[in-house]
Amino acid sequence: MHHRAVIAMAAVVAIAAAVSVAAASPRQDLEQARQSFRQHDYDSARKLATFLLYPEEKLAMPADLVEAHVILGASNFETGHVVEAKTEFEKVLQIQPEKSLTDLLFSEGAIRLFDQTKAEIVEREQRDTQVRAIAEERERIRKYKESLVIVEKRSFVVNFAPFGAGQFQNKQPTRGVLFAVGQGITGGTSVGVFLYLAGKYGLNAKVPAPDGRGVRQLQQVEIGAGIAFYAIYAWGVVDALLHYKPSVQIQGDDSLLPVLRERPPVPVPAKKPRKTSILDRLHVGPMVARDSAGIGLTWEND
Repeated sequence: MHHRAVIAMAAVVAIAAAVSVAAASPRQDLEQARQSFRQHDYDSARKLATFLLYPEEKLAMPADLVEAHVILGASNFETGHVVEAKTEFEKVLQIQPEKSLTDLLFSEGAIRLFDQTKAEIVEREQRDTQVRAIAEERERIRKYKESLVIVEKRSFVVNFAPFGAGQFQNKQPTRGVLFAVGQGITGGTSVGVFLYLAGKYGLNAKVPAPDGRGVRQLQQVEIGAGIAFYAIYAWGVVDALLHYKPSVQIQGDDSLLPVLRERPPVPVPAKKPRKTSILDRLHVGPMVARDSAGIGLTWEND
């Protein structure tokens, strides 16, 4: 019995030791990757860092993850894998946005790529922020317009106005144009013939016998066009009354939104370059007086 207890205790100790060794292994691998990178053994550093990060992360501390991604990214850069290096640097900045590299351990090229990646992330975040702001503003405007309840009041008298006024009020522009054109042609023809005859023969003048037939035809055109005008007018009034509604609820549009004006930026005058040359400061030009003329010299100070 005692022998079995000793064996069981030894097994527990062995398992605990194995777990301890396994738990310490990733930290040891990270230290080895760090040493390999400092010794410019970038291939070994890449392999160790890749093992620690992929296919799953074997480091629990965020600081260790940052260091592993930095080592892998810099090692990728030094071995010519620039795209993979940028990917690792992006992951570093996702965990620690304020991270920066120093020239004590990293090359100028790696530092330049890291700073470029950081700048691109900042620019992308700003652009995404602007896109989200625009989308939110559009959604706010859409909801605002949907919430508007606008009632348009319509005049009953407008239905009796000529030239399609009632149709235009009822939001029937096509009908309004047709009635307006029809009344314009017929009314214009009737008035035009009347004015022509009145101007040529006068209102009470006698028409010469040779012109009688032509005048009668023109008078028939005048009367027919006038009748057609009133017929189209009456038709337009009836049509407007059939479709008339005293008030109509309409949907809000952009014209009903509050106008937001941004204050234009104050222009900053460009600073003139300082003139240091004598030829730039010295100006020669003609001088004209009342009784004389000559050449003048002027000197310009800053």
